[in-house]
Amino acid sequence: MVSRFLLKDIALQAGVGTATVDRVLNDRGNVRWQTVERVRNAIAELERQSGQLALAGARLIIDFIVEAPGSFRNALDEALQSELPLLQPAAFRVRKDMRQNFPLADLDRVIARAEKRGSHGIVLMAPDTERVRHAIEGASRRGIPVVTLATDLPGSRRQAYVGLDNPRAGETAAWFFWRLWGSNGALRVLLTLRNDHFRGEEQRAASFRRAMKRMMPSVHVDMFVEGHDTSAFMRKVMEAARGKPYDGLYSVGGNNVMLLRAFEEAGHRRPVLVGHDLDPDNRSLLRAGKIDLVIYHDLSEDVRNACRVIMSMQSRGRMPMPSNGAALRLSMPPMMD
Repeated sequence: MVSRFLLKDIALQAGVGTATVDRVLNDRGNVRWQTVERVRNAIAELERQSGQLALAGARLIIDFIVEAPGSFRNALDEALQSELPLLQPAAFRVRKDMRQNFPLADLDRVIARAEKRGSHGIVLMAPDTERVRHAIEGASRRGIPVVTLATDLPGSRRQAYVGLDNPRAGETAAWFFWRLWGSNGALRVLLTLRNDHFRGEEQRAASFRRAMKRMMPSVHVDMFVEGHDTSAFMRKVMEAARGKPYDGLYSVGGNNVMLLRAFEEAGHRRPVLVGHDLDPDNRSLLRAGKIDLVIYHDLSEDVRNACRVIMSMQSRGRMPMPSNGAALRLSMPPMMD
């Protein structure tokens, strides 16, 4: 295998020794296939980032450790590709471990591995558990700043949070239903979460329920949590929809195409749907007129702010921290004549 990158750069990206990289590149054997794949992936990542690595300035290694649905991970990848080449004065190299479901034991190991591999900062999207908080504390003690993304862990030793104002997002969803229906009427709304251990989702849900109770006290709100068994969750939605139909659906956790299919298979009309993020599924639903409001934030801005926080920490405060102003943006389908 031929590579134009230095052994030490590949080793740093892959988190292995230079001797191991040399054995892989020269096909000398005695290397586990998982390690070979790690080296190959590291070279591929360096190729993708080669233009950005040519920038002058310090080179900082940032680890993105993310538990999120595929649509969010794809959007985050796009944001990284668009933003990293533009960041200055440092040149950023990114290592990613992004999964649909992240067992807590794996999260511990991945955070610890990032520390051992020479990380300058960790961007983390993970559930709010004592185990995760303990891992953040360990990284912080070793001088590695942690920035939480999209869902926060307040009170932990993370350096900053970047992402949407989640309580305000929940209030916005409730406001939309109130604007649509007014304060009267015994209507039913379904609130769906992907994981109630994610503080960002819990904040949206709690804020939504408080605002609905204040603005529309007669509306009944049910809350379902998807968890790790999507099939069982969709069966639960379908069974609930077979009863008295829901008038509204606030989808905090996503999976909107499958949710709408569950309502269709239950034989009921589509509820008024409020969702999050302008991913490909939601864009298609907007074009088809099957989603009524999308609340989203700009992941490119989040990437930019996370990197600036880490630059500021690594420069010992000589660079200013970014302002904590998470924009709330709304998208609605076009009005039909």
